[in-house]
Amino acid sequence: MPPKNHIVIVEDSPAIGFLLKNYLEKLGYHQIHTCDTGAVAMATISDLISQKQAPIVLLDYMLPDMDAHSLLTQILEKQPDIRVILETATEKSDEGIKDLIRLGVCHYIEKPIRFENLKSVLVTIEKENSFFTNDSETLTDSKPNNDASLSIEEKIERALIMVKQASVSKIEDMVDKNDSTVQKHLEKLENDGKIITIDEIKEITCNSCNSTDTEQRFFCPSCKSSNFKLGKLIEHYDCGNISDENSYEKDLCPNCKKEIKALGVDHRVMQNHYICNDCNEFHADLSMEYVCLKCDNKFPLEKCKWKTSKIYKVVNM
Repeated sequence: MPPKNHIVIVEDSPAIGFLLKNYLEKLGYHQIHTCDTGAVAMATISDLISQKQAPIVLLDYMLPDMDAHSLLTQILEKQPDIRVILETATEKSDEGIKDLIRLGVCHYIEKPIRFENLKSVLVTIEKENSFFTNDSETLTDSKPNNDASLSIEEKIERALIMVKQASVSKIEDMVDKNDSTVQKHLEKLENDGKIITIDEIKEITCNSCNSTDTEQRFFCPSCKSSNFKLGKLIEHYDCGNISDENSYEKDLCPNCKKEIKALGVDHRVMQNHYICNDCNEFHADLSMEYVCLKCDNKFPLEKCKWKTSKIYKVVNM
């Protein structure tokens, strides 16, 4: 049996996150990542993608730092075929929910979550993954591995079958063809009822080679290390010490050894700070840059280029 996917839980309620994690572990999922904000979720998902993992994302509709539409757009920019399960108490008929489904949410679960519904959705995703894995192996066995043997039209169709949903820009990168040929064949496939247009997207492109095959990389602003963790800091008012909550063993300040007693009186807790494991510095926000996976160019957000194109979804291929 193939290993189960990583699962990223994006949920700002610690109680719901804990219950979901426990239930998923009972279903045999052991690579589970819980995130309480969209920023943490995006950093986690980007890291998994860089490790060639394709996580299943449980996405809460309401997040404290960004809306679900914004996060979903960023996720699909990174990897269009990621399976995102939306969890919300909002009716499925709501226009905001419909918009997310059109954008790329693959399943919808109502809150309060019934675990049997979640299990059913995950079983469906596992079956789909198994089907596409087998289908991919069949394609590999029946056709030469050398892409040069395929026509540009065959490359486009194979790319669509692999990802099921992608922008024109992403498809151009996948088939290494950046001219009208790609758009013309996509329009033909749409006229034939094999794909549909579901949205239009503005994507970041490399400022050197114009590729959309980029990824975000996060790092410590002080030492540039990517070896960081998200944690809580405690500031002890008496001595001014600020350090990771784990350094306060038995509620004793690691600096002056006094016991902290009353929150807000002799100490405060600073939530959601990034703590560097290399230099031990802490920051409310990480530094970030984009890396082009095609030419290895590195650039900040303010120096990127943008490209707008349609998103197509496979419906009958």
